[in-house]
Amino acid sequence: MSNIEMEAPASPLQALQSIGSEMSFLRSDSVELVSRDTEFGRIEIRALMDGTGHALLERRYASRGYRLSRSADVTLGAYFEGRLVSTLGLRRDGGNLAADQSFPAEMAGMRRQGWQLCEFTRLAADPDGPSKLVLASLFHLAYLHAAHHWGAEFLVIEVNPRHKAFYRRMLDFQPHGEERLHRSVGAPAVLMSLSLAYGATQVKKYGGSLNEDNRSRTLFPYFFATKDEPALLEKLADVYGYDA
Repeated sequence: MSNIEMEAPASPLQALQSIGSEMSFLRSDSVELVSRDTEFGRIEIRALMDGTGHALLERRYASRGYRLSRSADVTLGAYFEGRLVSTLGLRRDGGNLAADQSFPAEMAGMRRQGWQLCEFTRLAADPDGPSKLVLASLFHLAYLHAAHHWGAEFLVIEVNPRHKAFYRRMLDFQPHGEERLHRSVGAPAVLMSLSLAYGATQVKKYGGSLNEDNRSRTLFPYFFATKDEPALLEKLADVYGYDA
C-alpha cells in the first residue's frame, strides 16, 4: 500500500492538491459511508455536508492564483485516522458541466452519441496518506453513486497535461481533443473520460485483491470487491435519499 508518486500540480484542475496537516475538519460535518481498517490505520469515506472542506480548497487554489469553479453536487471525503486527507466532487450533467467551457465541441460530441455524463471535480489528496486505498475508495463510491443514482455511463474530468499519464495508467481514462487553456483558471487542461461499464469490468476482475498477485498496476485492485457493492449502494441510498 505504498503511496502513488505524483508531481505537485501546476493548477487547481482535477490534479491532486496537497492538504496540509494543519487544516482540521469536524467529522460532525459529514456522514460515514464505509470504513477500511489497514495496518497503517483506519480509512473512512464520508459524505461531506454543505461546504465541508470548501475553505481548504479555496485557500489552496487562491495560494496558486486560481479560483474555484461552481460547487459540486456531491462531495465525498476520505478520513485517515480521523483527519480529512482527500476529497472528490461529482457533478450531474444538466447540459452544462464545467468542461463545456473549454471543450464545448468535444462535450457536444459525447452527448450526440447519447452518452450519459457526469463530471469528477475538486480531487484533493494528502500525499502522506495511504494514497492507493484512499483514491480507489473515493472513486468507487463516486462511480457507484453516479451510475446507479444518476444513470451516468461516462465520467469526464479535466486534468493538467502533466497528470494525463497518471489518469491513463492508473484508471485508463481516455483523452479527448487537444490541450486547451482552461478559461476559468488560465492554465492548460486536457479533457479525459472513463467508461463506467469498463470500470465495472475491472472492479469485477481485480477489486478487493489489493494487488497481492501483482496482476495489475492500476488502482482497480484497491477498489472494493464486487460483493461489497450492494452494501455500499444501500448506504449511499440511505444518505442521499434514493432507492438502492
